Amino acid sequence: MMRRFLFAYRDLVVDGVRRMRHAWIWIVLEFIGVALLIVLGLVWTRIPEKHVWQVLLTLLVPLIVMAAFVALQAGAFRAFLRPVGESSRRVSLAWGAATLLIWIAIGWLLWALLDRFDDRIVPWADYLNSKAGVYARAHWASYARLSRDLHWVAWILRWVVVPGLLIPLAYTAAWGFRRLPWRRVLRLFIDWRWWPVVLACALVGVAWPQTWFGAPPHGSVNAQVTHVILKLILAYLLAMVCWMKVIAWAAMLIDPAPCGGNNGGERLAEPVNSGPTEDRQPAPGLSLGANEGVGGNA
Repeated sequence: MMRRFLFAYRDLVVDGVRRMRHAWIWIVLEFIGVALLIVLGLVWTRIPEKHVWQVLLTLLVPLIVMAAFVALQAGAFRAFLRPVGESSRRVSLAWGAATLLIWIAIGWLLWALLDRFDDRIVPWADYLNSKAGVYARAHWASYARLSRDLHWVAWILRWVVVPGLLIPLAYTAAWGFRRLPWRRVLRLFIDWRWWPVVLACALVGVAWPQTWFGAPPHGSVNAQVTHVILKLILAYLLAMVCWMKVIAWAAMLIDPAPCGGNNGGERLAEPVNSGPTEDRQPAPGLSLGANEGVGGNA
């Protein structure tokens, strides 16, 4: 059984490399484009509002940033899927990006609810501590431990549960709502291969960089500024790598056939006939074209 697991893991790794090669243009655009959009958002905060054109610009820039961001994400989701046999099922990039807006809005709503949860952690921890017994208050139900555990619950909900539920659904960016393989997507929520990857990416891409900014500052002012800039750049790169990893992993689980078709797109050899070389006429109605297989286009 372990051998079969290792072979399956090796196939996933090989398939992941093929998908990365197929999607390399969108990966580069994702890294560069999101960074440019962040810079554009910072520039937007510095635009004055003395003239009419400046006011219009302050209204237009957020729309441009939002549209470009959604288009980049929709293109990245689409790029990690198999290019063979799927073009007939794809929706347009514009429609796919529009469906992605729905999941972004749902994620924003869930995060707003989690913000309210964060605001109530202190009174909830105080209330639970007051209701616990004397022994519990001295051990596992102390205020400090209850507050810590509630913060952990909020973090897991925010960075693991919500993304883990919405990322597979976001593949409507490629298939739309009608053509999305809903059974495979819903089955992914109970797949043991999905949630460990989401948790690992959240720990590496979010929790680990957050620890970099908790250390007390030291050195000169210029050195501190340089350190902060380097930490921000590294945190951005690490977060983007984890984001690319998790959406590529979702693509491999939702669209499990190997990327590239048969053995990476290699054409299978023609069968050799060892029998007598007699003329054989195809049966009526079963004629195959020169480039068609028995199954047709997948």
